[in-house]
Amino acid sequence: MRIFALIFVSLLAFFLSLNIEKFISIGNVSLKPVIILLYFTTLYWKPMYGLVTGFFLGFLYEIYLPVFTGTYPLIFTSVAFCLSLIEKKIFKFRYNSLILLFCTVLFVGLVQIIIEVDKINSVFYIIFTHLIPEAILNSAVGFVILYFIKRYRHE
Repeated sequence: MRIFALIFVSLLAFFLSLNIEKFISIGNVSLKPVIILLYFTTLYWKPMYGLVTGFFLGFLYEIYLPVFTGTYPLIFTSVAFCLSLIEKKIFKFRYNSLILLFCTVLFVGLVQIIIEVDKINSVFYIIFTHLIPEAILNSAVGFVILYFIKRYRHE
């Protein structure tokens, strides 16, 4: 039953990131529900589910946004793998664990910039006006999700 819920939530996050991203963005800063789902699935559920989710969502991204063959499955699966390696070494239910979410959004954004941007002089502009505020927004959403996880975990 859990795997069906994970597939449903993964598809929901995928469609949210592709279709509704323009409506829920603040200026040029948008929410990344796929990265948030990958973060919480890997750290707060099972790391194996995070790896499968990362590959599945990367494969869907690759079908919808073809860049290079296998780029998104490799990025999302490697992020889930790195998070699964760090999982035992952090205190998951503290708010300072959201630094990993911030770093994950920065890493995925940097790889997307390297893949998609043609001009190297606009990379720094994109990093400071788009990528860092996007990482802050996703960390704030992660803060709210972690608050509810902690609240219902103790009840």
